[in-house]
Amino acid sequence: MNARKLLFLVLILNSVVVIAALEINRRSGVNHFDEGKFVTIYSFLQLLATFGIVLLINWYSRWKNPSLIWKIIAIGFIFLAADEVFTIHENIDFLIHRVFGIEETAVTDRIDDILVGLYGLLGIGVLFVYRNEWKIYREAFPFFIFGFALLFGMVIITNRHDILYLIWDHHSASTIQSYLSLAEEPLKVFSEAFFILGFYIILQTVKAGKKESAVTKAG
Repeated sequence: MNARKLLFLVLILNSVVVIAALEINRRSGVNHFDEGKFVTIYSFLQLLATFGIVLLINWYSRWKNPSLIWKIIAIGFIFLAADEVFTIHENIDFLIHRVFGIEETAVTDRIDDILVGLYGLLGIGVLFVYRNEWKIYREAFPFFIFGFALLFGMVIITNRHDILYLIWDHHSASTIQSYLSLAEEPLKVFSEAFFILGFYIILQTVKAGKKESAVTKAG
């Protein structure tokens, strides 16, 4: 499958999942954006898919240009998949409050958001350190940019009710916050979608390079 077809398929599938979750929420009151509901499961599957794609990149790359970066990225995505199922960063948030006896405030309630932001910064840091190994895959750059933009957008706009209360009255702030909270999971799954697409483009490039190398050797 070429990248354009996959782009169309992944974006359509993500849109269907998000719209379905919103419709179920509207009709039954069951919020499938909550932890453990089907949007979380879908996110977990996307992270697993990305992990699989990166493993394939690593496998094809080892024949011509082996690099530690693909192993590090694969480990990162399997960790994120585990985080999605076991709510690791949320539990770290609770643990910090409990161990240090911190009373939960609007500021300390953002610890889990900060951890997600650190995940993103760590990912960017790895890409920067190994930039010489992957900068040849320029066609994938826009997808990674969109992926990180949506990730950091998710971190910034969610859980900001205290700031909203300073700008609007309580009712308006609560209404705005309810819409922003619904945006968190869609931003996450679309962020993952762009990472899938970016790594898929790299995989196709690496596979094409391996085939070209095999043809050259045969000739």
